[in-house]
Amino acid sequence: MPISRFFEELPLLEDNKDKQVGICLMGPIGAGDNIVWMSGWAWQQDGDTIAASTGDSGTAVKGARPLRPKDKPPFKAPKKQWMVQTGFRKGSAKFNPKLPVLVQVIALIEIGDERAIVQWGQAVKIEHAY
Repeated sequence: MPISRFFEELPLLEDNKDKQVGICLMGPIGAGDNIVWMSGWAWQQDGDTIAASTGDSGTAVKGARPLRPKDKPPFKAPKKQWMVQTGFRKGSAKFNPKLPVLVQVIALIEIGDERAIVQWGQAVKIEHAY
């Protein structure tokens, strides 16, 4: 089974005017994994203030830096990590870098002849903009 996890610190996505547009979900690729596609979510709630973003692998968030070939699926060796840019949902607040963010992905993963939908999530910290 794949080692499905996120890096413990994830970068904010910002546009060329340093305005938050979402968060970049990333993590290591498990040995032998071929991640065919992924969808990701990030959210943070502080009282009545809610920040939420979503995205799909291979799709750049409007205003964020363009995706490079290594940022697009499939994610497998020799690539070292997977990545999903997530953009704010309508009405979302900005992420507060001082607070943790809950993140989750669902992915189609192939290992040899086997295919499975895998889901994982965890709390992460926000780091510098990406």
